[in-house]
Amino acid sequence: MLLKIIRKFSSAHHLPHYDGPCKNLHGHTWKVVFVLEGPVQENGMVHDFKVLKKLLDDQLPDHQYLNDLLPNPTAENLAPYLFAKTTDALKPLGLTLKTLELWENENAAAVVEG
Repeated sequence: MLLKIIRKFSSAHHLPHYDGPCKNLHGHTWKVVFVLEGPVQENGMVHDFKVLKKLLDDQLPDHQYLNDLLPNPTAENLAPYLFAKTTDALKPLGLTLKTLELWENENAAAVVEG
């Protein structure tokens, strides 16, 4: 069974290798779409959505300066970073992260598939 959970976080960054306004410090409210896979348990659920939302929120760099995490925190670099971090967090639950979409605005996203 696949589950889709959408979360948001806010952060600031600058793009040191970009020749344009994004070279300067700025922020985004990012949207992250997680697609998880796991078996339906005897209780009729893959896992409790409340627990999953908390676990996923804990992987997100909310109100952080992204350049402290990655030297060039583009959406294309941040998405695989979050994918790896979330994959590790889901392993103890027996769940797999199939897809992560990282939306920096309503028109642009980076997608990682596992």
